[in-house]
Amino acid sequence: MAEIKGTLLTAWVNYLKAHYGAPALAEALPSLSAEDQALVATPFLASSWYPYETLNALRKLTRQLVTSPDKNLSIEIGRAMAEYVFTGAYRSLLAKTPAKQVEKITWIKDFFFKDSLLLEIESLSEISCLVRYDYGAGARPARSICESLGGFWSKTLELAGATAIKVQHEKCAAKGATCCEFIFTW
Repeated sequence: MAEIKGTLLTAWVNYLKAHYGAPALAEALPSLSAEDQALVATPFLASSWYPYETLNALRKLTRQLVTSPDKNLSIEIGRAMAEYVFTGAYRSLLAKTPAKQVEKITWIKDFFFKDSLLLEIESLSEISCLVRYDYGAGARPARSICESLGGFWSKTLELAGATAIKVQHEKCAAKGATCCEFIFTW
């Protein structure tokens, strides 16, 4: 069964609380199905594993909170998740240079995702890399999840010292491709 670590889910909820307020979050919760409410209604334990479907429940909850079109919301949530995990409990997983961080990406994902995806990294140059996601049976990609992943890894590279990061995501499983590919340059 595909699973995600509680620390990432906590980071997402913290972002929603900071951005929209805890009262708005509590008001939006009843708009979800009973199944989705059960997935997101209680606090997440940082070191525990939760069903991958919890990400989709959080997407639905987030959709209820958005008051105006915000093209960058998914990206910002991904960035907030990286900031939360790599300046907190998983600070030791942050490398001192972007190139060293790229080398760590394939095994770092095992701290956050279980049985949900295969991740491959290809260093393209000293200032660029390709990140490829092949999703497992229990993990469905969505456009917003892809945007969050782009935000997550770009913030991770930024925390490792990269600047002027650009993300390209031309191959997308949510749009029918066999996998998702991101190219990061800095």
